[in-house]
Amino acid sequence: MWWSVLPQLIGAALLLVSPGLLVALGLRYRGFDALGLSPALSVGVIVMASTVSPFLNIRFNLVPVAVVALALGVVAWFLSRSRKGSSTGTAVRSSLWRRSIPFVSAGLAMAVVGARVMQAVGGPEHFSQTYDAVFHLNSVKYSLDTGNASSLTIGNMTGGGFYPAGWNAVASLVASTFALDVPSAVNIANIVIAALFWPLSCLLMSRWAIGRSPAVALAVGIACASLGAFPLLMMDFGVLYPNLLSISVLPGSIALAAAISRVAPAWVPRDLPAFLALILSLSGLLAAHPTTFMAWLTWTAPMAAVLAWKAIRLRRGNSQRLGRPIAALLAYCVVFLALWIVLRPPSDASFWGPYHTVPQSLGEALVFSPLDLPTAWLVAPFALLGVWTCVRRPRYRWIVAVFLIFTGLFVVVSGLPISRVRSLLTGVWYNDTYRIAALLPVIAVLLAALGLDWVCEKINASPLIRTVFGAGNPNPARRTALRLSIQAGGTVLLIIGAVVLGQLGGMNREVEQTAAKYTLSASSPLVSTDELAIIQRLHNVVPHDAVLIGNPYTGASLSYALGDRKSAQLHILSYVSPDLQEIYDRLGTVSNDPDVCRAVRSQHAYYILDFGTLEVHGGNHTPAGLIHLDENPGVQLVDSQGNAKVYKITACGSN
Repeated sequence: MWWSVLPQLIGAALLLVSPGLLVALGLRYRGFDALGLSPALSVGVIVMASTVSPFLNIRFNLVPVAVVALALGVVAWFLSRSRKGSSTGTAVRSSLWRRSIPFVSAGLAMAVVGARVMQAVGGPEHFSQTYDAVFHLNSVKYSLDTGNASSLTIGNMTGGGFYPAGWNAVASLVASTFALDVPSAVNIANIVIAALFWPLSCLLMSRWAIGRSPAVALAVGIACASLGAFPLLMMDFGVLYPNLLSISVLPGSIALAAAISRVAPAWVPRDLPAFLALILSLSGLLAAHPTTFMAWLTWTAPMAAVLAWKAIRLRRGNSQRLGRPIAALLAYCVVFLALWIVLRPPSDASFWGPYHTVPQSLGEALVFSPLDLPTAWLVAPFALLGVWTCVRRPRYRWIVAVFLIFTGLFVVVSGLPISRVRSLLTGVWYNDTYRIAALLPVIAVLLAALGLDWVCEKINASPLIRTVFGAGNPNPARRTALRLSIQAGGTVLLIIGAVVLGQLGGMNREVEQTAAKYTLSASSPLVSTDELAIIQRLHNVVPHDAVLIGNPYTGASLSYALGDRKSAQLHILSYVSPDLQEIYDRLGTVSNDPDVCRAVRSQHAYYILDFGTLEVHGGNHTPAGLIHLDENPGVQLVDSQGNAKVYKITACGSN
């Protein structure tokens, strides 16, 4: 169980946070700001190391990551030497307990999210029984075998080109550093991403967008662990591990954009280190998944509008000085539109239709419970109160704009029929309701923090509270002790109650749904118990350099990640060469057709993994040549268990 990999889990957390933390410290960020920035910066460092490694002809592992992190840390320190070493760039003093609140909140969220992810996955050796699990697990094995996890070249595994391999690099780094098998490495990496990266990034975003109030920090820690739509949804549907990583670090890039666009509080620095941090974080975000980079770009639109409005107001009445902000705004719009058109998947990959009607979709978006999840009764009321707070306070109105934009996008993708307009607006996210649904918690967390902060302000300012803790008590020392005691006790009770309430409804439902995708049984849709047993015995009957033929839709391609025996197709949609197609189509005639044997020898494919006809999506893609293998005189059964079988092609001579 999970206790057996606890040292590796702790080590992976330190491994994945350290590169970004080193760079953040080099940029003169201190305290929680440095820690909160570390996930986004770490992904940037890891992506950079994985991209550079093939050009230097070195294997991707801990060494290039450490070298890149150290080099960037030194460069950051040199370029940031004019900044004072403080958490905010200014000499701000606060009490120890206030400075500790975000760390406490992060720890609380880490414990809750980590426990729920472990519960959903079930065990370190489990793996997702979903369509995209074939590619993601095999890509980690491919990276370990080739020492290559670059987005520029990892697509060679399937005969493709560029693929955003940020997650694949993170998972393979964990696997190579701790000598883990592929499923364990994937699960440990995902736990760190969901339970550490996500809360840290959300807390940083709230600090830099709203402020350092203890109420804000505690609200964010609880809220980010209480929504079913993220992070567990991305471990349930797809499975979309790249989106899990990219959305987990998205709030860090949002925080940096807020600082640079000056919608953040005045104490958040807007200087060269912030720009450098943003560049590095965006490089990681883009390689983690371009669709989430587009989500970041969408978040920046209201920020850019606020910045332009402020600049125009300052220069009002001076037509010559108005030219610069107007030109900058126009340039931003041109870049935005260009990226919106270019950074989108092909139309044949954006085939997803609507999920609900418009009224249903709007209702789900307003209560942050998409895709039929139960209402988020803890987060939704505070988030809607946060919307009201934003409307009343001009400095937060850009947050309302973000909320309206993503609510509108969700309604469009989930409620409108397939059309050109729908594709124009949501095609960036494959016209996929699930991908946009997973983005709603980012704004929900921020709004919930604003709502709770407003409630706390009103409570502290109420006449009753002022009477109890103020002039009504003539003993100042006793008054202070009473206030602190009641506040501490009440806060602890409220936190416990909020954590428990937050796990009900949507979170419990998503844990159940995710657990069903990781359950191994005799009827599992991708790899069953019998099939896994066969895969684990492949080393007894199949040579190490052999290539296995099989229907990838049945999970046969996972012989690579789970059994260390390469499949002819490492992804369900891998490129099929003419020789491989020849085998697929005409293996039934192998005994008397020399062309088939020529193809077998060319592919070095003397073994067949037959997992029957049960496919992950319930379809029927069995090639004609792989039907009725038990009646083919040119093949010989060498291992079987239940309906899972391994055949050897004997008609083409020795392998």
